[in-house]
Amino acid sequence: MHTVSSTEVLPNEIEIIKWILHTDTHAYHIEYFLQTLQFGSEDPDRPHDIVHPYNKFEWEAVKGFALQYRKDGKKLCHKQIMASRKHHRKQYHHQKWNQSYPNATEDALELGAVDAVCSLLEPREYQGGSHTYQQIEKIASENPIHKVAWMKYAISEMKRIKQPNLAEITAFSKIPKEGITPQTYDIIIGRAHQTLRQLEHDQGYNFYKNSESIIREILK
Repeated sequence: MHTVSSTEVLPNEIEIIKWILHTDTHAYHIEYFLQTLQFGSEDPDRPHDIVHPYNKFEWEAVKGFALQYRKDGKKLCHKQIMASRKHHRKQYHHQKWNQSYPNATEDALELGAVDAVCSLLEPREYQGGSHTYQQIEKIASENPIHKVAWMKYAISEMKRIKQPNLAEITAFSKIPKEGITPQTYDIIIGRAHQTLRQLEHDQGYNFYKNSESIIREILK
């Protein structure tokens, strides 16, 4: 069941569902580019963000990140959101990209750059919404020097590819199969439902019997 400190708040079912769908959408988005461009083969944590220790579906990540979907959550729950961010950033791709490891390989830097570009293409409110490639090129120039060339390289490669329509992903059933392997697709869908069932068991949520229309719509 829920365990909470005197100052901690917990996300509700709708907030969690939105976070899980957002994460699945990002996993599809980046895997689409990684698999098309053949980047990221050395990364042990794939499909991206949703498997292995410190993934975004662990409770330590979910309980903070999902609060972004609460009214004024980014402000009122900033400390908890940042704690979840710190937890997730222990994964391989963040360690190699964010901390400028001297032993980061080209493959790791290619993946980190694609991840950064994908996040800016996506409609993330806290980053000012979705950006065009032209806008992202300008943002890339403001990054630490070791990231600039890799981001611009990723942009040049990603622009050449047919772009997935993320706006159409409004439910788990609408995550496309195009551009990713059947195994990747099955893991993306399977991990979402596995996580929700685990949260029902461990934290006392009730997603699948909840009558809230938004939950039923996203879960379909």
